[in-house]
Order: sequence, then C-alpha cells, then structure tokens
Amino acid sequence: MRRKSIIATIVSLFFTAMLLNACSDESTSLSFPKSEPPIILFQGFKIPKFPTARGQLNYAKSGFPSSEEKKAAFKIMFQIFPEARVECGNAALNLAYMNLGYDYRFAKKLDYYNAIKAYHDVIKNFKEYPVILVKAYWYLGWIHCDLLKEKELGIQYFQHIVKTYPDIKTGISSPVPWVSLVYPLAIKGNLPAKDKTKKQWASLALLEIIRHGRDKNQVFTAFDTLWKNYPDSVPAGLAIKLLLGNKQYAGKALPYIKKYLNLNVANIYLAREIKDLAKEY
Repeated sequence: MRRKSIIATIVSLFFTAMLLNACSDESTSLSFPKSEPPIILFQGFKIPKFPTARGQLNYAKSGFPSSEEKKAAFKIMFQIFPEARVECGNAALNLAYMNLGYDYRFAKKLDYYNAIKAYHDVIKNFKEYPVILVKAYWYLGWIHCDLLKEKELGIQYFQHIVKTYPDIKTGISSPVPWVSLVYPLAIKGNLPAKDKTKKQWASLALLEIIRHGRDKNQVFTAFDTLWKNYPDSVPAGLAIKLLLGNKQYAGKALPYIKKYLNLNVANIYLAREIKDLAKEY
C-alpha cells in the first residue's frame, strides 16, 4: 500500500512539475541586443522593449521581484506585438496560470476558478492556434483533476486533447522560478533516444486518463490507445509503472514490460522501477 502511494506521488509530482513550465516549450534564455533596448513605462513598471516578440516573451518568463511586474511584462506583449499571435497566446497562458499565485499548492478555490475562466478566454481568443489551445485544455484538465478533484470533467479535457491534437509536440523547458522539478532527477547515461512520439501532448493526456480513470474499462482503453499510438514514449513507460502499482490493473501491464524495455526508451531509473515492481507478480 505504501509503495502504491509513493508511486502515485512520484508520477503526480513529475507531471505537475512538467505542467508548471509556464506553458512554454521554448527556452527562456534571454538575448539582449548589443545596444540597450528602449524602456517603456507600463502599469508603473519600466519594461525594456525587445526587437522581437520571442525576445519579449522570454524576458517576461524570466525572474522578477514581484508577480505584478511579471504580469505587466506579459501584458505588454499585447500592446507592442499584437500581430505575434503565438507569442501573445503563450503570454495569455502564462497570465492564466498566474491566477494560482506564487505556489499553486496554496491557491484557494476562487483562484482555481479564476484560472479556469482565464484558460477559457485563451481558447476563445486564440481558437485558430492549436499549439495554444492544446496547452489551455491541458491546464483545464489538470486543474479539474488534481486541484478541484473533479476527475470526470478533467478527463473530458484530456480526452479532447487525444482526439483533436494527436500530433502536437511538447517539450520540457526550465521550470518557472517557483517550481522545483522533483522527478525525474538529472539523468546520467542511458538517455531515451530521440523520437517523434516521446513529446506529444496526446500521450501525456492518455497517461493522465490512466492516472485518474474512474474504472478498469476507462483505464485499459486509455492504455491500449497509448500503446497503439505512442509505444516508444516515456508516458507509455510511466503508464506501465502506474498499472503495476495497482494490483487490480497489474495483469494488464505485465505482457508489455519486456516489449517496452526492449525499445530502450526508459532511462535507467524508470527501467529499474518497472523491473522492481514486476518482481512482485
């Protein structure tokens, strides 16, 4: 029972940390021009104006002494780069997340609902940009499942991602300043080979359905879809690990262990955990 609890906690921390990368798949490193950028006074803060929307967004995602200054840095995007719709969409996603405060674990229920409203506004205002929409739907699923414990509603958002955005990729950039990436730890050796399926939102959404599924049928259907479409993905390995941690579901995972490990996708830690869990059956 204790092992099952630890496994669930580790997987939850991994995906929560991943989700809290301020909605961006791009690096937040800054590249200042050789000359000093002009300064704009906006909402009481002095904000440098970068020559590109990407540079402006990266600046907004960097560290700030206050959340209000950070919000202003995102909001100014809509004023100085309104034509850069993808960058503005990412700014809107970040602003939506900031409704949860410095640390989402201390957010109140009203904060959850404010964030939900903001993500729905993102969907309404950027409906022509799937790369923005998939992130908004993801966060809605996460808030409903993990924060509000409204699992059925949250799963609907994850199912929408699987159905509508099967090929949109994601990546893990450095987390925002107030988040520590708990799992996986820094990996040395035996890294997963690069592949086109490993970083797709749909594979992660299927894993969330497996994690929050209300019954065996829903969980097994999600696993079958995950294995069929994304077998050489990290989420497929984490799904096997989740199933092995539940005695009612372990039998489903056993036939896939060798197949998955032979793909050489799992890092040494995930592979070892899968093998250790399998020894119990």
